[in-house]
Amino acid sequence: MRGLSTLTLFLLGSLISASTVYAQDWSFAVGPGVTQYFGDVNDQQFGGNRFALNAEAWYRLTDNIQIKSGLSFYQLSAQDADTTRMRSFQANNFEFYSSAMYSFKRGFFTPFAYIGIGATTSNPQGDTRLGYFNLRDVEPEADPVPGLIGIVPFGVGLDYEITPVLSVVFDLALRYAFSDRLDAMSREIIVVNDLSPLAIDYYSAISDEMDRAVQEDQTLRGGNSANDDLYGMFTVKLRFTPTASLFGCVEPYKYARPDRRRKPRNYKPL
Repeated sequence: MRGLSTLTLFLLGSLISASTVYAQDWSFAVGPGVTQYFGDVNDQQFGGNRFALNAEAWYRLTDNIQIKSGLSFYQLSAQDADTTRMRSFQANNFEFYSSAMYSFKRGFFTPFAYIGIGATTSNPQGDTRLGYFNLRDVEPEADPVPGLIGIVPFGVGLDYEITPVLSVVFDLALRYAFSDRLDAMSREIIVVNDLSPLAIDYYSAISDEMDRAVQEDQTLRGGNSANDDLYGMFTVKLRFTPTASLFGCVEPYKYARPDRRRKPRNYKPL
């Protein structure tokens, strides 16, 4: 976590310092959103709407190509689709990423698509009748649950320009995780004798039925190891582009924008 915090601070510091030099090429977006989880717990179905907050810095390379880097706080949640397994969970995570973006300017509207690389923290909490268990400590499948996981963010969106300085961004994206353990569920068969005392306590706390299964059975059923996890994120952000008056640029806008000047009426004075 210390390395993650250092990398994040370095990234943000680099973006801020560079923006004062090339202000006309930089813009900054921030806004709330909603996430959905897709994985073993809910039987490979999208669901569990939870909160997200996203902030990004965009750097324009050409009229159509931009690089954007972002940092998000987001939540995941899922009720177990298997009513006998009862491995429901929730998580509060952070992600950071950089993406290459291609945009299609159409007047005030700019559709765009992007793909990138990044990482997310992973902090799944198992829901039981005795409260939440930290599944990274529990290791419910007798395997370590990673705290940092690589992701590939990709998505599409629409930027609507209100003024040359301010626009609204609608962003719909998926995050493919290089792991099947965002939900701490992957192994198909769990051997009870391999579990720690804390894991036994966790399964016993899920329900009376699971308590009996842990005491009497040699194995427990887990998830599907064939598929990695996904989560989706939809955000609505305000994007701010610095102006010449704020940063002392010679040209307020490097690229052409729609002409908002009112045309004079065509008439002759008497």
